Amino acid sequence: MYILHFSDFHLFAGDKESAHPRADTVAAVERVLADAASLTPQPDLVLISGDLTDCGTAEDYALARRMLARFAAPVLVVPGNHDRRTAMRGAFEDLVLFEEGQFLNFDVTYQGIRVIGLDTIIPGAVAGELCRDRLDWLSERLADDAARAKATSGVTFLMLHHPPFDLASPSWDAMTLLKGREEFTRLVTGFKGHLRLLTGHVHRPLITTHAGHFAAIAGSPSFQYAPGLGWTGEPPLSSEPYVYWLHHVTGPGQVIVSPRMIDLAAG
Repeated sequence: MYILHFSDFHLFAGDKESAHPRADTVAAVERVLADAASLTPQPDLVLISGDLTDCGTAEDYALARRMLARFAAPVLVVPGNHDRRTAMRGAFEDLVLFEEGQFLNFDVTYQGIRVIGLDTIIPGAVAGELCRDRLDWLSERLADDAARAKATSGVTFLMLHHPPFDLASPSWDAMTLLKGREEFTRLVTGFKGHLRLLTGHVHRPLITTHAGHFAAIAGSPSFQYAPGLGWTGEPPLSSEPYVYWLHHVTGPGQVIVSPRMIDLAAG
């Protein structure tokens, strides 16, 4: 099983909302997706950990759907702080089995791979949170033995936009998952199984561990920051190659992670 992890495309069909996205963001994302679609074997799942669009308009999501249509594999998305829940639900409800209600959470199993999607956004804010309702939902999902048994690979991916840990950079740390972080950490610490955390948001590819579990942050083809370790202000932008992650599930509880690098600056 091959699982692709992308994040922070910041696609916009009209005007952009953020200051930094490159003018040729659509072309840059197109190059990334074309590269991913050329892989052999083809991906079995495509996971996108938020900020799929920059403004969250219906036109932005229609553009994203057209660009992602090249994949025969299921595409699963969670919202980022630049996404809009109602528009994202309307655009992806035929692909993603979102839970009913306010939040865009989901829990699906595909060919033995379990993916839990967790909505961490605060509308209008950069930082993330998990309120009591979302924490209770996650607690129930992590404790669901029947759902866990369906994951015959023994692997569960938990995808959320905001990193639930500090990143050694005051600038980045202030916009991670803030409210609900301690309870989240307690819940995942107690999870009995192979759990892998997939996030985005900081526009820099990073790998670490959290609560005893593997964690990966995907970069952004729209714009990337230089290494942010120790920066007290916003890190400068970087023209380094873009990186996305390829997770290869080779056996029960066994995953090999490969970085796929694309030099977008080369055109």
